Amino acid sequence: MQNSPQIGTRANHRPPEFGFQLNIVHIAHCERTQIVFNQQQLAWGTIYELARGVTRGMWTFEDMTEHRLRQLKGSNVQAAWKVAAVIKDEMRPTSAMRAPAEIWLEYDREQLAIVENKGRGLGTMGDWEGKENWYGGKIQQVARIVRAGSSYKLELEKPEIRRSHRFARFLGSRRILQIRVPDNLTYDTEVPKFLESNKFVLCGRVFVPFHAKEGSAYLFETNENIDRQTNPGDGDDHRLTLHEFVQWHNPLRLNSKQPTSKWSTRWALGLSTSVPTIKFSSENIFFINDQCSISSSLQPMHPVEKIMTDGCGFINGAALTAIMRVIQYPSRPTAVQGRIAGAKGMWVLHPDPEYQVADGPPKIWIRNSQNKINCGPLHKVDAAHRIFDLVAPSRVTGPSRLSRDTLVNLTHNNVPTGILKELMADGLHNEVRQLTEWNGPDSMLVVWRAVERAGRVVTCRLRRRIAGQARAFGLGQLRPNEELSDEIDDDDIASDQPLAASDPRSRNPHSGQPTSLHESVLELLQAGFHPLKLDLLFRKLQNVVTLVLDDYIKNCHIPVKESLEAYIIPDPYGVLEEGQIHFRSSQHITDPESGTHMDVITGPVLVWRNPTRLPSDVQKVTAVSHPKLASYFDVIIFPVKGKRSLASYLGGGDTVVLVWSKSLVPNFNTAPLCETPVDLRNDFEREVEHLLDFDQRVSKLSDKEAQTAFQRVLLLGLAETKRGLYSGFHDAACFKFTTCLDASKTGLRVKHHVFEADRKYHGGGKPYYKVAALKKSDSPREDPPLLKRRISSSFILDDLVDEGNRLRNEFGKKYLSLRSSSPRALGRDPHLTSPYTSASYRATQAVHVGFQGLRDNLTVAKKHVDKVYQDWLCAIAIQKSASSPGCSSDPKEQQIQKAVQYFARQPLFEDVLFFSVEELKTIMASYAYTLSESFGFSVAFTELCAIKARIHGGGVLFEDKFAQVMNIPNNVLRALSQAQDGIDD
Repeated sequence: MQNSPQIGTRANHRPPEFGFQLNIVHIAHCERTQIVFNQQQLAWGTIYELARGVTRGMWTFEDMTEHRLRQLKGSNVQAAWKVAAVIKDEMRPTSAMRAPAEIWLEYDREQLAIVENKGRGLGTMGDWEGKENWYGGKIQQVARIVRAGSSYKLELEKPEIRRSHRFARFLGSRRILQIRVPDNLTYDTEVPKFLESNKFVLCGRVFVPFHAKEGSAYLFETNENIDRQTNPGDGDDHRLTLHEFVQWHNPLRLNSKQPTSKWSTRWALGLSTSVPTIKFSSENIFFINDQCSISSSLQPMHPVEKIMTDGCGFINGAALTAIMRVIQYPSRPTAVQGRIAGAKGMWVLHPDPEYQVADGPPKIWIRNSQNKINCGPLHKVDAAHRIFDLVAPSRVTGPSRLSRDTLVNLTHNNVPTGILKELMADGLHNEVRQLTEWNGPDSMLVVWRAVERAGRVVTCRLRRRIAGQARAFGLGQLRPNEELSDEIDDDDIASDQPLAASDPRSRNPHSGQPTSLHESVLELLQAGFHPLKLDLLFRKLQNVVTLVLDDYIKNCHIPVKESLEAYIIPDPYGVLEEGQIHFRSSQHITDPESGTHMDVITGPVLVWRNPTRLPSDVQKVTAVSHPKLASYFDVIIFPVKGKRSLASYLGGGDTVVLVWSKSLVPNFNTAPLCETPVDLRNDFEREVEHLLDFDQRVSKLSDKEAQTAFQRVLLLGLAETKRGLYSGFHDAACFKFTTCLDASKTGLRVKHHVFEADRKYHGGGKPYYKVAALKKSDSPREDPPLLKRRISSSFILDDLVDEGNRLRNEFGKKYLSLRSSSPRALGRDPHLTSPYTSASYRATQAVHVGFQGLRDNLTVAKKHVDKVYQDWLCAIAIQKSASSPGCSSDPKEQQIQKAVQYFARQPLFEDVLFFSVEELKTIMASYAYTLSESFGFSVAFTELCAIKARIHGGGVLFEDKFAQVMNIPNNVLRALSQAQDGIDD
């Protein structure tokens, strides 16, 4: 280990080492087993799987005999997949025939790159081991902290190919471990102490925490060993100490004037989900000053609201063209969001024509407001700091939806409540109509498209398929966690969440039924089922409609047709006047009233960034068309003229909502700027300590105390900022909420007595709209105390929730009436019963000619299904239990899954040898359906869909990977609506 250098310039003491003299906690470690690990030189993925089984209680280290571990020698592809089978002595010869999982292939690619030690994992070095334009860091190793008596333990989860970030690419995925803190431990004050004071041992390797954010702590593997020796064959000799890692990313001496809170926050730059694109030469990276308002030009320190170019630099056309080619965009983006060296933000095409050409060396200009970390002279830093890590390109999404905050803002600024109610009703009518119009030859195609859009199924599938590359590829939402409460933006929350139900792999492995409601409905529709002829589909579609209605009512997500959302950039030429903006789209925008096409928005518009907590967070400005800006597509351009930046009037974030709706804009009156109260800081503890002050303080501590203090600085993200709680408070608390948002950087913490007073005043009851939104006509409940308002007039959210509940009841009745107003099929679907009835007929005919085999085989198959049916009936009769933390499912669900699993086993071959495996699957599924529709689809969902598609639809079958990306464009539906081909069932 190396001694750390001094942070400042004093020479009278030597600071202690980092992360060494911490307490030791074993995630999973056994001295005896470690000796065998060392001897057998098992691959890391294999060791991780062995350790995961120990932490999950699947086996113990005593089960890892030398005989079993010898069977696990080899690469990750050769051995990691069979860990459970070997330890449980369940290996079969046929097991080795399956295709290797991509996760183990990726572990092997990364391992080869780590040993090679040429920085290949950072990307930009071309193809590697069968992967085009390969880069590393895509594997996430996650542990979940759980309470164990009076302390805690860590349970490892399955490794997954998810997002990539700079740290994982630099160190290697295997060197990073993420610890998730579950919701039930979020406010446990002992959890931060547990993570701050310990280093964690995983099979002889030591992991030390270095950062925390959004309920997760991040650890990296140091060069320390426990019960093992450094193995160069594993790349161990390239590991770093914590001090070396700190100096690589955020050098203490060069950033010593920063507050410790801000210095700690800067570690998040290396954890941003990104894709490495191109490498810049150090001589082509330029640092430039920001452009500030005239009124601030003489001040030595510019307030952020006076910086007109905050967070946005320049990039030349050659660099943008190179990025386009790496990511394979259809056209060159105007701007890109990313990270390079110690800088973050947006980079827009340079305004000088000399730098707009597609040829030449890539060049980039970094503004002072973008540069968060001083890395030192760029010709001396590691190559990783000169690679542009792409977060997202400039692009447009729309139409946008109004949030609760924005609705309150619009009403406060004179938009009539009646107009907002009309918008809600129009949006609901449009979505529900597409889900419930079932007449016509192509009606089910329209329903399919509406369900897909309601669940964002294809987008979610694609996002999961390409893991953390979705935003860089320009897919999905501009704000990745838009559905989270209060729309607080963060780069990586979505990528860090467990896999969603829309993951292509998320289906029952035995019945084939998707775990996602929306995907289940899509597959039933694809198979040829109709909601009026299949009760299961009718009920599931009813649930989809209910979810759409609930989303409108609970979250007030009201779409505005004349709106979009895009990144903002400052005017590169300085031609826009104060109060003007410019937007030009690369795609035609259709006016919903006239149907005319346009690519430039002009006239009065509204702009805002979420959240819109203050009256002045929504601004009315004038959109203009300026020829000088004609080549800047898909970005909203703000002026650099004025007393302060237009962006400073709005909330936080990089993206802006732009609205030109004729029903909203004319009625809106911009509120005066809401300034932060001068005495607000009195309500906060200002825990601001600079690195130099920290250096002075820890010099008086023991080595262990000093190292623990340094860990506390690294993990300041675990400190409770009260952000979530103040988000739930209202009105007067909004300034404190926005201050809490930046607490991790500023070091400001709400004083305890202030928080208790605010919680008593603002948090004593729920607003009416929150209580009413949760109410269902069929679920009576005791109402919690309501928050009393100090105004006599009605409140917009209360009015909208009442209107929404009225519409929900109206649409609910209309949906149920669809059955009574249309002819309905009686009895079972003959397409689904025909395989069983045909088999019975054949068996009977065979008996008539003296052959008993078919009937005997059919009887065995029926007995198997009958047994499962009885087990299933018992399972569904179990009372559903309330889920508790740490439990994967309740007893009822467990028993249902046992029945489904038993159904899939099928009888012994010798008892049903006159039927092929495929025939038997079809007959059993058909017979299960004849017993009960719900039972049949519960145990044989995929097979019943296949029967319907073969018999009813002509049997057009294709591989699942095609189905995962299948979609129906709107123009196709429009064309079909005009066709008169009479095709229907």
